[in-house]
Amino acid sequence: MNALSDRIAGNVLVAGVGCPGRGDDGFGPALVHRLAGVASVKTLDCGDRLEDFTADIAEQHPDTVLVADAVDMGASPGDVALLEAEDLPLGVGDTHRAPLRAVMEYLRERTGATVLLLGVQPARITNAQTLSPQVASSIDLLETVFRGGHLAVEREA
Repeated sequence: MNALSDRIAGNVLVAGVGCPGRGDDGFGPALVHRLAGVASVKTLDCGDRLEDFTADIAEQHPDTVLVADAVDMGASPGDVALLEAEDLPLGVGDTHRAPLRAVMEYLRERTGATVLLLGVQPARITNAQTLSPQVASSIDLLETVFRGGHLAVEREA
């Protein structure tokens, strides 16, 4: 078990990444919208391009950045994991999109913050406006955890 509260400190920013029109890929934006107004965190919807929001993140002077994204971890749908950038593949990216690991490492260097991936295993990435029941349930749990201050997430992957 990785206790989220053991890994985050100070000024916490949750950066939601994903595309709401693609089913569970909308996890990140859905989570930050649910956490809006929670006193213990700041939130930022980064759409599907985290790299375009690095300056916005840095301006918040975070101590901890949680990048919330749907990631195929080979786990059961809805499972949540807290991952380091080094746990992610290097990826190759292209001229239109940087690999998540590279952006997380850049944010760590630019801000001096602890940068972690709050990943959820998607059930489906399709052209759908709704989240799967498993991912929606994970958002409910995470909202309860953040609102209640009991920051613990079990690492399933």
